[in-house]
Amino acid sequence: LEYTLAGRPQGPGTIGEWSLDKRHYGGAYPPRHMQPPPSGASDGTGWLLEAWNEASGNISTWPESLAMGTVGWRRVKGQGIDGSPLASRVSGTEWSWAGIPGLAFHPGGELKTPWGSGVWGAAPKGVDFHDKGFCASAAEGCLFADFGGALHNVRFEADLRRFDSFRLGDGTNVKGERKA
Repeated sequence: LEYTLAGRPQGPGTIGEWSLDKRHYGGAYPPRHMQPPPSGASDGTGWLLEAWNEASGNISTWPESLAMGTVGWRRVKGQGIDGSPLASRVSGTEWSWAGIPGLAFHPGGELKTPWGSGVWGAAPKGVDFHDKGFCASAAEGCLFADFGGALHNVRFEADLRRFDSFRLGDGTNVKGERKA
């Protein structure tokens, strides 16, 4: 079930700004009490989410999860770069990822990594990423760097010499250093 935040159905084959999709949770349990659908979504969407939330809320052994809920899955190449001072400072830079060189934030949201191509952009503010406040604590906000089938939020030091990343779903933290 895919919707824009304005409550309009998302186009075919496109992840919505609000998304309830079992495929998001192949690597982690969905969190309890996911965000409700936007106003204008179908009654069936609201019913299904209520049933999902009720089930997870009543299973005492439901594990705590760092996976995102229903908002934040749609991350598009270059999203939010225009108007982000952090993104403009990071665009065109090269980094290491866990000591491995070859991570490059190309203009327009193209991400090159030693493991293949990906996308990057500015992580939207006000979204609960279930990241234990990782992005909320960043003075300039976070960027996202998505590659290899994983979503990462990236928080940079003010001098842009280092970053920390938070992999959504399992909370794995990786550090990086600027190379160029």
